[in-house]
Amino acid sequence: MTTPTVLFLCPHNALRSVIAAALLNQLADGRAQGLSAGTEPDERVNERAVTVLREVGIEVGDEQPGKVSREQLGRADRVVSLGCPLPPDLAAIAQGKVDEWPMPDTTGKPVEAVREVRELIRARVQQLIGELAGIESEARTP
Repeated sequence: MTTPTVLFLCPHNALRSVIAAALLNQLADGRAQGLSAGTEPDERVNERAVTVLREVGIEVGDEQPGKVSREQLGRADRVVSLGCPLPPDLAAIAQGKVDEWPMPDTTGKPVEAVREVRELIRARVQQLIGELAGIESEARTP
């Protein structure tokens, strides 16, 4: 049995998708792997993301935002879009495994707004971990 991989996408791969992947990796405790990418990645992770993740014991300051690839989409068991519309050619690759998680845009907003988004994402990630555990259990049943 392989560990399910979830690819989180947001346009700049600097805040929401980074938070989601980091929380999944922390909360799943090895039962799933979270990755993040974007369609137009920034040069570095947003400082507000670094701050709100550090508050819950996660370090992401050294991570580098990355551009979503066909390979990532093909390998992912689930793709979660946090406000990141995929170009049609990439959407075709991810077809059938994309979840949309609408999240507030935090552009220009204070760190308090990012904390609120972190908690919204945490709730969705916890739900997703439960879903993935159910799928994994079904796969093991003879």
